[in-house]
Amino acid sequence: VLMVCARVVGNDATVAWAGASGSFELNVQIPVMALGVLESMRLLANAAEVLAVKTVDGIVANVERARRYAEASPSIVTPLNRVIGYENAATIAKHAVKHGLTVRDATIALGFVERGEITEEQLDQLLDVTTMVGERR
Repeated sequence: VLMVCARVVGNDATVAWAGASGSFELNVQIPVMALGVLESMRLLANAAEVLAVKTVDGIVANVERARRYAEASPSIVTPLNRVIGYENAATIAKHAVKHGLTVRDATIALGFVERGEITEEQLDQLLDVTTMVGERR
């Protein structure tokens, strides 16, 4: 695929050079431009099919690992803003990153649940990553 991309970039340079070579609304470089565009289309189509068949078709997602990464992402702290405020949410995100915790665990560790600023039920609802990205069909 990388070799195909290199060739397509080269063809693009050829087409650009040939396109700039016209004068008086006449460009004798049109055949090399067409060759470059058509070759690039053919190469990209073939490379995409080979990549799909030989690589992508066999990929299986590790759902549990993906969930752990999503739940540890500091960006999911955003829904907490409306309940505990921006500054507290930012503190939670920083704590989660610094200590390698999920946002939920960082919220509990920092005492927000214990102080009654948010309940565990609210955390479960607000930090549900499947709801954030939509259910799988």
